[in-house]
Amino acid sequence: MNFDLSDEQQMLVDNARRFVREHCGIEARLAAIASEAGFSRERWAELGRLGWLALPLSEEAGGLGGGDVDIALLAEELGRGLVPEPFIDTAVLCATLLEQAPPSQTRDSLLARAANGEIILALAHMEPGDRSEFETAPTTRAQPNADGWRLHGSKHFVVHGGTADYWLVSANIENQQGFALFLLSRDQASTAEIYEYTLIDGSRAVDIHLHDVGLSTSALLLEPGVAAQALEKALNRAMIASTASAIGSMEAVMEATAVHLKTREQYGKPLAQFQALQHRMAEMLVETDKARSGLFNALASLKTEDPRARRRAISGAKSLASRAALFVTAQGIQLHGAIGVTEEFSVGHHYKSALIYDKRFGDAEFHLARWAGG
Repeated sequence: MNFDLSDEQQMLVDNARRFVREHCGIEARLAAIASEAGFSRERWAELGRLGWLALPLSEEAGGLGGGDVDIALLAEELGRGLVPEPFIDTAVLCATLLEQAPPSQTRDSLLARAANGEIILALAHMEPGDRSEFETAPTTRAQPNADGWRLHGSKHFVVHGGTADYWLVSANIENQQGFALFLLSRDQASTAEIYEYTLIDGSRAVDIHLHDVGLSTSALLLEPGVAAQALEKALNRAMIASTASAIGSMEAVMEATAVHLKTREQYGKPLAQFQALQHRMAEMLVETDKARSGLFNALASLKTEDPRARRRAISGAKSLASRAALFVTAQGIQLHGAIGVTEEFSVGHHYKSALIYDKRFGDAEFHLARWAGG
């Protein structure tokens, strides 16, 4: 694997880092997560104008054709700034799913609008009692009728589902093996019950109860038999991007902690001169580098034809990075002292983000067991 960035990749990193530095400070984050949407719609549109939302899409689908390494590089910088906009959920997870659907005017229009920052997409797959998207066996039903389909069932933990313009809903079709994927717009969900709640990091999620929700025939995006494979590909891509984002968050915590230790004095000298605290920083660096190695291994596995090796590499990276993120951010709080948990300081927000990262797409224990089982 080539670890040297191309000129285009270095430009992407530099531009993203500058954008985060200039527009995504702690004050901007506090304002965004306090808003009704839980993020800034203006900044979401700006991400579209910069072309970053089109990066994960192939050129055939109207995107920039960025590879998984490019996506990871951008996600790392967005994670460094705790950017709350739904880049991973809309531009990576849902766009990857949509791109695998048969070409149609609806599909192409949605991809173009998502890439421009005009709409929000959310995956509605998990159901009450499920631990992760990977082990969900949907009980939601799609009944065919003369007009199209009728949806019945409940979806749990739909991240950004409260602000989504469209949901990608998994459901079983009677007398067919495996689940299908349907497109449900907010306008069509007038009979659905939606319960929104705020997560610990300030982001939003919803539970959706579908009661005889009507869909047209064209709402079927992916047929049974292909939907599961398409979803696994999209989840793998989203999980790698979220791991890169978590690593960016860890890097930001280490940078902030190093500055704090160099400037804060105790007993007449900077905290950075105390050997015990130097050891803590060294441990944080080791854990971050271990997580980055796992990310590199996961990215390399995407090129293999062996699904078992790919599954083990991606789950191994998630398990490793989840534990590392919780350790690094918790140590950052400890080394900052009381100010580390204040709303006005970023380290505590990074810790809350690590908690959400651990639970998204399966926690560390789930992926450790998945890695061990092959």
